[in-house]
Amino acid sequence: MKIEMQPKTNSRKKRKPDNQLPSHQCALYKIGSPKRLAELLNISASELEEILQSQNNYKLFKKVLAPNPFTGKSRKERAVQEPKTRLRKVHERILSLLRRVEYPDYVQGGVKHRSYQTNAAIHIGTRQTATFDLKDFYGSTRYCLVHDFFHRILSCPSDMAGRLTSLTTWNGVMPTGSPLSPLLSFWAAKGFFDKCEILAKKHKLNFTCYIDDLTFSGDHISGKFQSDLKILASRFGYELAKNKTKIFRFGVPAHITGVISHNAKLSVPHSRMKGARRIQDAIEGKGPSHDFTTGQLKQKLAGTINEAASIDSEKYEKWAVYSRKTADEEVKE
Repeated sequence: MKIEMQPKTNSRKKRKPDNQLPSHQCALYKIGSPKRLAELLNISASELEEILQSQNNYKLFKKVLAPNPFTGKSRKERAVQEPKTRLRKVHERILSLLRRVEYPDYVQGGVKHRSYQTNAAIHIGTRQTATFDLKDFYGSTRYCLVHDFFHRILSCPSDMAGRLTSLTTWNGVMPTGSPLSPLLSFWAAKGFFDKCEILAKKHKLNFTCYIDDLTFSGDHISGKFQSDLKILASRFGYELAKNKTKIFRFGVPAHITGVISHNAKLSVPHSRMKGARRIQDAIEGKGPSHDFTTGQLKQKLAGTINEAASIDSEKYEKWAVYSRKTADEEVKE
C-alpha cells in the first residue's frame, strides 16, 4: 500500500507586520478583565497578580559610560531601571503587540526600518534646521500619560489601564532600561508630538522625532516658532534642554542625531572618523592602545567603519570590507 507523505507545515504563526493596524485592531484594545490580559501576555492570572504586587521587579543600577579615548568624547553615568526576567518578558510581549499599530511618518526612533539615519535624511536640502532635546524624557513621561494612552487610545477600562500602566512604569515614570520604553514613551507622549507636527506645518517646517530628539527644518526657523515650541512642551510636562538646542543656518553643516546633513547629502561627523584613524594607528602600533587588545581594537574599528559605510557607502565601503575581514581573521585566530 502506498503511503502518501503529507507536506510539513510550519506550525509557528507568522507575526503580523509592524505599523499596519489601526489602534482599534490592537490586541490590547478594550481588554476587559485581568484573566484576558494574562492570557494575552502569555502568563497565568496568578503570575500577573504576583508581578503587580511585587516591589522587586526591577534591577536598579548606575551605568557608567566611560569616555571614548579615541574621540575624546566624554560620557556621563545614568541611572538604569531594568525589568527582571519575568517582567521583561511581559514588556517584550506588549512591545510585540504595540509594534503592529500604525504610527505617524514623523516617528523615526524605536520602530523598525527607521533609524537615526532615516531621521536625518528627511531634512536633507533644507535651508535651516533646528534640533531640540527633551530634558529627562523618560522621567517626565509620567504615569498619567501612560494611563491616558491605554484608557483613551486603546479604550481599556480605567482599572485595566491602571494595571497595564503599573506593569510598564517604574515609580510612576517610564523605566530607562526596558525594551518597551522607546515605543511606549512615544504613545504616551503622542498628544505632544502630534501638536509638534501641527506647529511645524503652521510654520511651514518638516518635523521628525527620534525618541527624545526633535528635529525641524525648512526655509526659516523663527524665534516665534521656538517660543511656541517651548510653551507647547511645558503644557505636556516636558522641558527643552537649553544646552542641546541647536539652530543651523543656511550653509552650515547640520548635526542631526549623529549624522551631518550638508550640501544636500549625509556624511559622517569628522570627530567619528578622526577617532577611527586613531584606532587604526593603535592597531598599527603608531598610537596608544588605551589598554585595548589588538582584537578589541579591530572589532571597534570594524563597528565604527561599518556604521560610517551605512551613511556614506561610496566613501567608506572599501575600508569597511577591509576592517571586517581583519576583525574576522582576528576572531578565527
